[in-house]
Amino acid sequence: MRRTNRSGGSVSRVAGGLALMLGLLHWSIVTADEPQDVRAALDRAVEVSYQDHWRNAQALLDDLAPLIDQAELREYADFHLLEARHLALADRSREGLDRAMSLLELDLPTGQRLRALQFAANISVLLRRYEAAFEFLGEGLQLDPQTDDTGPRIATFNMAAYMFGRVGEHQAGIEFGELALALAQESGDLNQACVARQRLAPVYKWAGESVQAEQVYRRGIADCQAVGNTLFVGVLQHGLADLLRPQRPGEALVLADEAIAALVDSVYPLGEFEARMVRAEVLHDLGLLGQEEEPELAELAAYFGERELWDQQARLEWLQARQAEQRAEFETALVHLRAYLQARESFLGRDRAMRLAYLQVEFESRSQQQEIELLRETARVAQLEAEAAAQQRRVRTFALLSLGLTLALALVLLFRVVRSRLRFRDLSRQDRLSGLVNHSWFFEQGQRVLQTADRDDSSGVVVMVLADIDHFKQVNDIHGHRVGDEVIGRTARRLREVFPEPALVGRIGGEEFAILVRMSDLDQVLARIEQFRQADPDGVRAGDPDVTLSFGLACFRAGDDLETLRDRADQALYQAKRDGRDCYRLDASCGAPARAALQ
Repeated sequence: MRRTNRSGGSVSRVAGGLALMLGLLHWSIVTADEPQDVRAALDRAVEVSYQDHWRNAQALLDDLAPLIDQAELREYADFHLLEARHLALADRSREGLDRAMSLLELDLPTGQRLRALQFAANISVLLRRYEAAFEFLGEGLQLDPQTDDTGPRIATFNMAAYMFGRVGEHQAGIEFGELALALAQESGDLNQACVARQRLAPVYKWAGESVQAEQVYRRGIADCQAVGNTLFVGVLQHGLADLLRPQRPGEALVLADEAIAALVDSVYPLGEFEARMVRAEVLHDLGLLGQEEEPELAELAAYFGERELWDQQARLEWLQARQAEQRAEFETALVHLRAYLQARESFLGRDRAMRLAYLQVEFESRSQQQEIELLRETARVAQLEAEAAAQQRRVRTFALLSLGLTLALALVLLFRVVRSRLRFRDLSRQDRLSGLVNHSWFFEQGQRVLQTADRDDSSGVVVMVLADIDHFKQVNDIHGHRVGDEVIGRTARRLREVFPEPALVGRIGGEEFAILVRMSDLDQVLARIEQFRQADPDGVRAGDPDVTLSFGLACFRAGDDLETLRDRADQALYQAKRDGRDCYRLDASCGAPARAALQ
């Protein structure tokens, strides 16, 4: 069945499908004609979810599911919010977000709407939908004064603390976190205090206040243990282990082991793998990370890579690089170091995206406020005009002129706002130094190009070209960074001339460029590379350093994604570097090896 709100929106019930755990005590529902039984069952499920195990709570929801479509709106919304939480814990965050957004289409009471907004903001952060996350949070903060329900207010402040902390607004994050904790302590709800400290502790850590962070972590662990919240005990132990690792690795190792056990017991895979990452780092710091841990590191790499958790992937690659260096496996260390730089660049791109989303939402909020003020001013002028019309024509004419001037000013300001937003969007996609698209936008657009190519069986070839400036460090060391920047700019302009639109050309690293181009055959691509290598008398001045590039090419094959294509092009580029630079090499996907090098 479907529940429809006044505007026609609907929420479909989604079956849980989880196996019942051995020895599970079912909460029986007597009849759908007794709503108090539905409320009591939901309250029991919430208690089990937060204090026992979410899978046990989901079993209670499965029993309740046949009755929920006939329940009151309050019970209906609580049921689906709790199921959305369980979906997120089961690594099905997108389904959980869809469930919350469907609930937001309903005419929910303020307290429930706050809970749905807080949950949607939280899951949007996990899914890297940062702009949506800040929009949900902003609506929640606007609704907060309209409710006296402490629970939703605490949840909203907790989310605000975490999100403001994540974008570097540490003071604001700490203020929201302390406010949530004060409300939790005032209510006497120890479970709420447990959650509030779990949110506040990392904000103090990000702000560099280690002593305060450790105190909040330890109090949070004690509070969560007191209410039996094993999940948050594990999360807090993991965070404290990460905080203590540099100075007290022995204590950090004990905490990491305890965190892993708690998170495994809570069936929270993401938290478990992050805690295992901290444990591996502590073992390395203690000199205890050996060959027997390689399968563990491989499992971590597979998990982080599959979910594009670039911050954790970067930490893992850095750890493996140091391990290989200690074993004098320098080539392996170099491979891991390169992977670390790539993962870190991807993470920083997402981190910048979150900060950018925050700034954009803040900018739009201020712009909307300006528009509201302008509209209020327009209305006021119109009212004055109506009153003055009864008195004399001159005053009415003056009021009309004032109204016209105000409207013109409003249009000018709105035009500037739109123009600023467009410029803001373009800056977020463009590499400022080279003028080309940046790393994030190149790979986002490139994946769309490949999806189109995969569906299109027409003739032609799609080629990924990676180009790297040879001996660029020497240019910086000998001529200075200003000349180095000019070399990057000149190279970018030349690549854009040789590969005009619709070819996708971007700067994806310090001196590394990428081109994704579709042409009738590979020879055309090679001809463009040859054209690039010809002397450019109009673009080079006397005294400029001689610059050459190495190229690696890979050709798209059905089913390829952008990372696969890039990896093959990267290997070809690496071969070109090893073969003396100033040449190109082709991946086997591009056909016969007879297409040798540009010497």
